[in-house]
Amino acid sequence: MSSIGYRRDIDGLRALAVLPVVLAHAGLPGFSGGFVGVDIFFVISGYLITSILVKEIGEHRFSLANFYERRARRILPALFFVLATSIVAGWFVLPPDPFKELGQSALATLLFASNFWFWQSTEDYFGSGADWQPLLHTWSLSVEEQFYLFFPLLLCLLASRSRRSKLLVVAGLSILSLVYSVWATKAQPFANYFLTPSRVWELGLGALLALGVFPQVRKAWLLELVAAAGITMILYSVFVYDSSTPFPGIAALLPCIGAAVLIWTGGNRETIIARLLRLRIIVAIGLISYSLYLWHWPVLVLLRLLNGSAELPLAMALVAIALSLILAWFSWRFVEAPFRRASERGFSRRNLALTLGIVGTLIMSVSLVINVKKGVPSRLPEPIYAAYESAKKRTSKERRCMKLAPSEGLCELGKLEDEPTANYLLWGDSHAGAFIPGFERWLEAVGQSGIVAAKSACAPLLGVVRLEMGASHGCDRFNNEVIEILERRKDIETVVLVARWALLVEGNRPLGEGGSPAVLGIAKGAVDSPKSSDPSRRNFDLVSYGLRETVARIRETGRKVVIVEGVPEIPFSVPLAIASAEFIGAKVQSAPTLKEVEERNRRAGIIFEVLSQEFEIQRGSLVSQLCPAECQIQLKGKSLYRDGDHLSTFGSEKLVPELMNRILLANSAME
Repeated sequence: MSSIGYRRDIDGLRALAVLPVVLAHAGLPGFSGGFVGVDIFFVISGYLITSILVKEIGEHRFSLANFYERRARRILPALFFVLATSIVAGWFVLPPDPFKELGQSALATLLFASNFWFWQSTEDYFGSGADWQPLLHTWSLSVEEQFYLFFPLLLCLLASRSRRSKLLVVAGLSILSLVYSVWATKAQPFANYFLTPSRVWELGLGALLALGVFPQVRKAWLLELVAAAGITMILYSVFVYDSSTPFPGIAALLPCIGAAVLIWTGGNRETIIARLLRLRIIVAIGLISYSLYLWHWPVLVLLRLLNGSAELPLAMALVAIALSLILAWFSWRFVEAPFRRASERGFSRRNLALTLGIVGTLIMSVSLVINVKKGVPSRLPEPIYAAYESAKKRTSKERRCMKLAPSEGLCELGKLEDEPTANYLLWGDSHAGAFIPGFERWLEAVGQSGIVAAKSACAPLLGVVRLEMGASHGCDRFNNEVIEILERRKDIETVVLVARWALLVEGNRPLGEGGSPAVLGIAKGAVDSPKSSDPSRRNFDLVSYGLRETVARIRETGRKVVIVEGVPEIPFSVPLAIASAEFIGAKVQSAPTLKEVEERNRRAGIIFEVLSQEFEIQRGSLVSQLCPAECQIQLKGKSLYRDGDHLSTFGSEKLVPELMNRILLANSAME
């Protein structure tokens, strides 16, 4: 199958890849697994590129310069157009920090390293922070370009070898990549999603197809059956997978094999599925699929900014899809196609290199300036910028405390005597970290001292871990070290437990926030763990188990326990929404009502009530302060949140001392 001409069914398969991606990203119901379209693209690319390379190498007319020229004509003009447009639009709509990140991601995209950039900057492709990154989707282009750097050289090295040798080498590399991806699904889930080693096998599957690993088949009934199975695999993964599916790895086999099957059967004969893929409207979408992929995500980010939420209403989502299709057609018609045909019209390689070099240099220069100027804050009126910066900024104490492991010594807060003793331990995830400014202010006011054990995405649940964070996150080790410190030390009268309880108990995030769910599991070595056959209860049961273990171990040491109930979750970035509203007149969505907050935290409250009765713990809550009816997101023009669920420094200093005073009064009354 290495000899290839134009195949309309492959353009149809491109449409089948890009449409689920666009519909899923737009938030249309029913397409939760639409992200697998990228994996289908990888298989198609591996097949087409290998087919071309094998043919040219076999005919002794392969040129690395010609290969990269074709790639440049195919990829760079439309990409540069999107980059330039995104930067211009960002100037008018993005506050400084997001605009600076846009400049940094544009640089990474130009260097075909955006997959590394987004792995480090956002970590999670499904995370809430990713919803506001206009160039997030370029990670997949970087994966393909990194593959193109070495794969043609590999095939050239293997040119004199037998077909069997080529198959063995490509199959061996693909198997190694798949094994790594399966391992990394749990061990390094974020790197697994973004980085090339986890994706080589998907491109390799297409390459094996082009190398003829699958034989020609003449039986029509068999090809029809296999083609039907292939499209079923793809549709199943599109409609059933979601952000909680460990991916890639084993789960990615389904859409990738489905894509390979459709390419293979379509190359043998015109099956019913192939005829469907060759329909004019489907082929038309396939032709503009690259431009559609490039445009849809920046359009969605812009509309999210205008809407003030990561979750778009259905009408606005449909507008985003329509606008993306229009821009994609325009880009394909007036940018993509002319550059691809330019070689036939005398647009030489030299002129191409000069044109792309100048445009690329201009984009890179502007991106560097944006980065150096820290997002050009002078674009915003000073009061708006100052309020935005203040809301986002963390104190140096919080940043330092969040980086410390218990084995390195815990952060000390409040009034410290000559002897290193503490009255309180603040223990929890990043929400405990956000408590630090207010907690320290309160400790100083009452003449007390404390220590902090806080780690992002690491609630104080002994024997329980966040599976989506990967084994390397080390939450179980962190919590075990904290409890060992408690059992070893003689000071510390009270332990205050703080976490994002609603997310942990429910698993899912509030509607509108976006981001991956919290998937809980039992830590290695945990005993008497719950066995729940009901998936809807699994997180509830594990939080109940882990928190009971924690409270029991603390109470065994004779300390008091205070559980601070979850901060009301706002399904959008509060500082960004406020700044955007004042900067560009965007809509600030309504915050949740008291009733909505109570319902969101209802099951977490059941856990706390059971523990209160068993262990005589105390409970504290900020809900009464923040949500008299509808939740407050700002006070006297200052944001109470630094994002959608963490208190800002101002919010912490304003609210936490009041909360702790109420708890202290309740303590006195009980005594």
